[in-house]
Amino acid sequence: MKIAIIVAFEKKHGIGNKGRIVWDFPCDRSYFKQHTTGNFVIFGRRTFEEIGRALPNRINIVVSSTKKFEGENLYTAETLTQAIELAEKIVSSNDNAFSRPAVLSLKAKIFLCGGERIYREGLALAEEIYTTQIDADYQCDAFFPKIDETAFKVEEKASTMENGVKLNFITYNRI
Repeated sequence: MKIAIIVAFEKKHGIGNKGRIVWDFPCDRSYFKQHTTGNFVIFGRRTFEEIGRALPNRINIVVSSTKKFEGENLYTAETLTQAIELAEKIVSSNDNAFSRPAVLSLKAKIFLCGGERIYREGLALAEEIYTTQIDADYQCDAFFPKIDETAFKVEEKASTMENGVKLNFITYNRI
């Protein structure tokens, strides 16, 4: 199954501050929803707790060794590797406990959705990176790693202005 990263970051690659996203752009939320609906979304515990609920029309997997999250289309794994293995099991299993959920598209992907540790671990596994690059500075204490341009090439680019800030939507594919 294809592994992708989806991330929004500001000029210095900041992704949040004190466990929170410090911006709110409806077009970025729409971009996230458009790409992740019908797919798996994997979050670290703090990122999931910030969201506060399982996202609808997706299979949500939270990576946590300290808490257990369960519910409709909501699972917990202790490591990123276990989360990816769980997603693959859900897609391929004939076991009734893991029959393919109706929310998944036929070409379901695994989207790594943060936070910083999930991105750092997942970057080596990702085949695609969907970015919202925010042309502004924010106070951040969590960061997305630099994208290695010898490993990834730009596949798509689009831009928009929202609330006086330029947002660049750039998709990278592994070379």
